[in-house]
Amino acid sequence: PLFAPARASHARTAFVGVPAQRSVSPHSGLRDESARERGRGRGPGRMVGASEPTEAQRAELRAKVGATCEQAAAAIGNADVLLLCTGAGFSADSGLAVYADVARIKPYADLGLRYHDICQPSWLHDKPELFWGFWGQCFNDYRNTAPHEGYEMVDRWADRRFRHSPVAAAIRERMLQLRLPSAQLGQPPAVAEQVGGAEASGFSSLAAPVGPYEVEDVPGGFFAFTSNVDAHHFDWFRACEIRECHGNTELYQCGAERPCSTQIWRAPENLQFQVDRSTMLAPPE
Repeated sequence: PLFAPARASHARTAFVGVPAQRSVSPHSGLRDESARERGRGRGPGRMVGASEPTEAQRAELRAKVGATCEQAAAAIGNADVLLLCTGAGFSADSGLAVYADVARIKPYADLGLRYHDICQPSWLHDKPELFWGFWGQCFNDYRNTAPHEGYEMVDRWADRRFRHSPVAAAIRERMLQLRLPSAQLGQPPAVAEQVGGAEASGFSSLAAPVGPYEVEDVPGGFFAFTSNVDAHHFDWFRACEIRECHGNTELYQCGAERPCSTQIWRAPENLQFQVDRSTMLAPPE
């Protein structure tokens, strides 16, 4: 983790950034019975990838871990606001593959496809079994993998120091007074649009419906910004505290050229995709 204390207005802010650190074998088929309550296990079959540190880097990190933790603790302890910024490394600690490796498996190699090739939305129409095979297996892995203990640790920090402080109360009061469009931080833009913009974002009108994730409050002294699409932040943090810049695999909308609806909805709780692991294709019904 990278910790950098900074000052924002009159509040002291601790920025916590978690970069990609290592990778695991993609689509390892982790199976765990509950996400939040079940354990914090690591997935099997780790493999060296582009994000894996060298032995020299490992030694340097180990040598500095004590001093780095002390520096981080001091920054967080002296802060009024905590901004958590997470990327692939935060998911990797749960046992999930990072972007560089998620498509590095034989079925895709046989087709000459790499991650950026598979992520083209045209597959939805050109070869839907490949589209749903890839994203369906990602969806299954994300749901069947327990968020690691770091989420719970940060949630404890937020609850003890940043959600209920005088600074947090002042931030909430100011956001409710301003009713700014930027208060839609906890929702994708399309969600705010479908329910009427800023006035129905959930921050400006707390009783309004807000689509897939109900926003019941405004953030105080804690906020999380993530590029991860596994939706694990919602297992521990409040919807108003989360901004997913890429969305997540739990959210769906019509993909037709002429959409039947602009609505966004969440996948059913019991949904699992049927994927042939030997071909990574989702067979048609």
